[in-house]
Amino acid sequence: MKIFGIEIGNKPSEVASVENVSKFVPNGQKIKQKVVIERELTRSAQNVAKWRNATITAESVINPNRTELLRIYKDVVLDAHLSSLINTIKLKVTSGEFYLCNQDGTENEDASLLLNSEWFTFYLETFVDSLFYGHSLIQLGGIKNDKFIDFELIPREHVRPEFGMVTPDQWTYANNGTYYREAPYSDWLIEIGNKFDLGLLHKASPLVLWKKGVLGAWSHFAELFGMPMRVGKTDILNPDSKKNMENMLANMGSASYVVLNSDDVIELVQRSNTDSFQVFDEFINRLNSEMSKLILGQTGTTDEKSFVGSAQVHSDILATYITAIKSKIENHVTAIIVPKMEMFGMLPKGLKFKWDNDESVDIKTKFDFTKELLKYYKIPAEWINEEFSIPVEDGVETASVDNSVIKEVENLYKGL
Repeated sequence: MKIFGIEIGNKPSEVASVENVSKFVPNGQKIKQKVVIERELTRSAQNVAKWRNATITAESVINPNRTELLRIYKDVVLDAHLSSLINTIKLKVTSGEFYLCNQDGTENEDASLLLNSEWFTFYLETFVDSLFYGHSLIQLGGIKNDKFIDFELIPREHVRPEFGMVTPDQWTYANNGTYYREAPYSDWLIEIGNKFDLGLLHKASPLVLWKKGVLGAWSHFAELFGMPMRVGKTDILNPDSKKNMENMLANMGSASYVVLNSDDVIELVQRSNTDSFQVFDEFINRLNSEMSKLILGQTGTTDEKSFVGSAQVHSDILATYITAIKSKIENHVTAIIVPKMEMFGMLPKGLKFKWDNDESVDIKTKFDFTKELLKYYKIPAEWINEEFSIPVEDGVETASVDNSVIKEVENLYKGL
């Protein structure tokens, strides 16, 4: 089923016959409709002045339009450092384990399997993208074997989330379009993000644009001063001498040599200062660190010169950021995705989406902690056999210790 593309409708045996699906969609009937006229979002040279003007247009109250801002985003995301930061969040989110649970908290394995599919991975990636691009609108496709067979992002330059409208052209005025929050479209669309949100790329764009300018200046600087200038002195009034000198200078390369007349001179002129590059290098490093702090909240997991003591703090900050993003996804899936799947008869009612937040402890840490516990408690042999594959038998008696010691060990366990 395509709404913002080619067709509306589905086979009677599939979604269109399910109860509670909008009655505006005729059973089994194909309705040809072209709502969006797709055009290429062309690239052009960008600068901070264009970013400022695009921001004004995107934040307009009368006719907000994000096309120029998205054009800048398309150029900005090519930056290697920014791309790495985005991929870091995507990989950490999409690699997480999740499940659907019943009202009593137990996992519904059959329902969880429905989310372990390509369409849900695309949803997770799109949700992360919405943090950077701002509001995103997704169109659901047909359903087969209780799974969506199509999951498509509607081009953001056609969406006016402030009015709940999709316009046929990038520059169509905001009052001329299709209201997607009304039936039948609302049944097949998923909104992600606040309607006024321009995304983290809005804040990162000037940093990247400044960085590109500095890289361009550094490249020009290297071209001028990266290699010593070769100065040849000869009789320029003599055409043959002049031509020979030009050929010698042009051909000077690796392991080169020249044969000179006693009157000819060749000099290599070098710069007296050797640290000019630091102006460019430090500027770029500062811009990269600002992007890291903007997106990940720290620099220790992405930039160099992170000390061991502070590295753990930076890693904890990153973990907090990822947990917050996962919490947003958890709420969105439970509030939006699950109810739509229930409406289409794909899931039973009353399920909730949960992340598997059990943190694994490496076996050495667990073994050391177990040895400490054995001083105060009797641990079942079956558990030791299972955790460490060590064949042991019961026989260790619980030691007699002061209650304060036991309490201390319990607090230690809670802290892991």
